[in-house]
Amino acid sequence: MSAQPLSRPVATIQQLSEAIAAASDILDEQSRRIATAIIDLLAQGDPISPAQIAGHARVSEEVVLATLKGWPGGVFWDDEGRVVGSWGLAIPEMAHKFQTDGGKPIYAWCALDPFLIVPVIGRPARVESKDPVTGQVITMTVTPQGIKDLSPATAVVSFLTPTKPFDFDVIQSFCEYVLNFASRESAERWAAARESIVLLPAAEAFEVGLRAWSKWHPPPNTERQATA
Repeated sequence: MSAQPLSRPVATIQQLSEAIAAASDILDEQSRRIATAIIDLLAQGDPISPAQIAGHARVSEEVVLATLKGWPGGVFWDDEGRVVGSWGLAIPEMAHKFQTDGGKPIYAWCALDPFLIVPVIGRPARVESKDPVTGQVITMTVTPQGIKDLSPATAVVSFLTPTKPFDFDVIQSFCEYVLNFASRESAERWAAARESIVLLPAAEAFEVGLRAWSKWHPPPNTERQATA
C-alpha cells in the first residue's frame, strides 16, 4: 500500500492573514512611507539608491539608511550600494517572475508576495511560476482587486502559518513553503511529507495577502467585499 498523505490543517483566510500580520514588523508612519517607496520603486525593475527612496518617501537620506539598517535580512544590496531586493521583491532571479505594467521583469520571494505588493503599489502585475512537482507553468494577472486570467484555473497556493516574528531567515523559514501549484493534486503530493502546510485556492490566497498588509496600508476601495 502507498503511504497516505498527511491530513491538511484547516485555517481560514482571517486566521492566516492575522498570523502573517502578527509575524511582520510593526511599522510607524515614517517606516511605512519608506517601505512603500521601496516597493513602488523596486517594482519598476531597476536597482534603487537610498537617495531615490528618500525622495519618494519624503524623508532624508540619513533617515532611510538608518531605517534600512534596522531591517536585518530584509534588504539586499548591489556593489554600488543600491537596493536590489526587499519587502518581497528582488531583481536577482527567484522562483516567481513578477512584472508590473510598464515595469521590467523582476521576481517575488514567494507566491504570496504579489498579493501583498499589488494592492500597495496600485497597479497590476503579471506573475509566472512553475509547479515544483510537475513543472507546469502557472500564470496570472494580479490586480489591486483580485486575480485575473489565472491559468490553470485549478491553481492553489501553499502556506506555512508563521508562529514567530519574521527575521533574517524569512526566505528559508517561510517563503520556501509558500508556492504556487497547478492543481490541488500536485500540491497534496508536495505537502504530504511536510507538516502544517495549508492549501488555499489562488483567489483565497489573494484575500490573505490583502488583509495581512491592510494593517499598514489600507486596501483599495472596491465595490466587492472580501469574504472568508
